[in-house]
Amino acid sequence: MRIALFTNTYPPSVNGVANCTHLYRRGLAELRHEVYVFSPEPAGDDPFEDDPYVHRYASFRAPGETDYMLALPPPLSPKVLSKMLKLEVDLVHTQHPAWVGQWGRIQAKRNDVPLVSTAHAEYELFADRWLLPAPWVAPVVTRRVVKYYNRCQVVTTPVHSTRERLRENGVNSLIELVRNPVDLSSLAEPNGAAVRKRFGVGKDDPVVGYLGRLSEEKNLPCVLDAARLMSRKFPNLRLLLVGGGPQAEDLQRRARWWGMDGRVIFAGPVPHEEVKHYHDAMDIFLTASGSETQPLAYTEAMFVGTPVVALSTPGAQDMIEHGVNGLLVDRADGARGLAKAAQSLLADSALLTKVREGGRQFAQACSYQAVARRLEEVYARAAEVYAARNPQ
Repeated sequence: MRIALFTNTYPPSVNGVANCTHLYRRGLAELRHEVYVFSPEPAGDDPFEDDPYVHRYASFRAPGETDYMLALPPPLSPKVLSKMLKLEVDLVHTQHPAWVGQWGRIQAKRNDVPLVSTAHAEYELFADRWLLPAPWVAPVVTRRVVKYYNRCQVVTTPVHSTRERLRENGVNSLIELVRNPVDLSSLAEPNGAAVRKRFGVGKDDPVVGYLGRLSEEKNLPCVLDAARLMSRKFPNLRLLLVGGGPQAEDLQRRARWWGMDGRVIFAGPVPHEEVKHYHDAMDIFLTASGSETQPLAYTEAMFVGTPVVALSTPGAQDMIEHGVNGLLVDRADGARGLAKAAQSLLADSALLTKVREGGRQFAQACSYQAVARRLEEVYARAAEVYAARNPQ
């Protein structure tokens, strides 16, 4: 099968959608499918520069971002446009309902083939990024997203809550659950001790942390505040923040203002092959994010053996069974709730062991090989729906 993946972000960019798309490609290629990727060119060196299956649009850096590029329209990338016009595929799978995702929809229409799209986020939550008031923008975003997904034969999403939200908003296309893929082999033999040594953290010092984009929707001031509260009980506690993003400087200012700058380690972005070491350096992964659909970082942390403590938002609820493979905290309890839950894990070795084992079992079901086989089923279903709607 010849498959085209259209995405607004792809490695070497470091984020969940980029990693997910790359593992889709890898798993499908291992099943002997021919997979093409269309994405923006990166800001720096391109590790796929000589890969005949990866095609890059000319791009520019998104305002206020450090690692997110915006693709320019295909006519400004003649080689890519030529490839799009000549390429014949059996199915198009887009990762976004806008920008590059729209060009993928056009490709599917041009090739007269099924269109599949993955809902990686609830895009209405990003309405406050616009210059206009969020209450004005959110309904417009919702209408455009719904219109796009209703043009697809199948929409996939990793979690039940997003599927329910799509249905409530008016998406009537077939919606299938497909977990986000993880390369579990890349997480073998983590060495958190080396990371602790690098940053001068003692072997027995408690470390809570977060790995991902440092951006507003992740609600990281709440994580910082939780660590501040925990430090009253654990004087040697350190907060390890791994990743880059537009909120990095603001978080550094907050840490200084709260007298936490000596306790907070800003590790910056790290290569994906080193992620396991940073997860292993943490005793607990803390997250207060309100916009997630089975984030890879949670699954990776679980597999490594780092329990996840999260605010009880829809995405976290879909992944975490409280007391079984992590802990959920009522959103109203905020930083205090996160701190209390994390402290309970540090104080209860039996509970800590239980959630570690449960987390690892959850992660094992998310291997990229299993996800690729699931995608084959989804693509076959999309072909059936397309054939039924477009009889020859």
